[in-house]
Amino acid sequence: MALIKHKSATVSDVHGNSAKRDRRVIRSSRQIDAAFVELLGRRAYGNIRVSDITKKAGVGRATFYAHYSSKDDLLSSQFRRIVAPMLAAQRNDFCPLDATAFFAHVTASPQIYRALTGPEAGRAPRILRDCIEQRVRQALPERASRTVADSFDIQKVITTRFVATSLLSVLECWVESNACEPAQGLQAIFSKLVGGGLALLAAQDSKMPSGQGAGSNF
Repeated sequence: MALIKHKSATVSDVHGNSAKRDRRVIRSSRQIDAAFVELLGRRAYGNIRVSDITKKAGVGRATFYAHYSSKDDLLSSQFRRIVAPMLAAQRNDFCPLDATAFFAHVTASPQIYRALTGPEAGRAPRILRDCIEQRVRQALPERASRTVADSFDIQKVITTRFVATSLLSVLECWVESNACEPAQGLQAIFSKLVGGGLALLAAQDSKMPSGQGAGSNF
């Protein structure tokens, strides 16, 4: 009986220690994320070091690297987790993304996006573009079959890059010009820019002889 009680206590201790570790992991992750966002509100991404983040978060470098491999990994993780879901797939429009929620986030947090796209942003614009391209690749197969999503591979690659860079261009221009355009207005500009371009591309494809792809025109 004593042995059974001892085993039960040991199992309970293991589960208790595991729960404590899980809570510590979650707490340290939240501290790192919050510190990073706070720093982005004060300085450009390129001027932020891992040591700045750990100091602000009140954690050690080992703790930081237990969560993220680098500062770039932290940015990529936050963007994919928080921002990418704001880019909704559109099935019945030539523009594959409804970025209204994203633009609302931009207009509510202009300093953060200024830190990520300004002249001292470092690798941030490339990281954002890669994350947006990943979301575009996910969105394209969700669209109706009439779109360029079913076209040749090189066209898919170009389409993905075109959509991502167009979204970043709207974002960067809004930040640089200190514009007051609301989220709906930014989405309208983005939709016209991307939708118009992809509509022309689809129209060109429909006029090509059978067996001739857009890639032959490059």
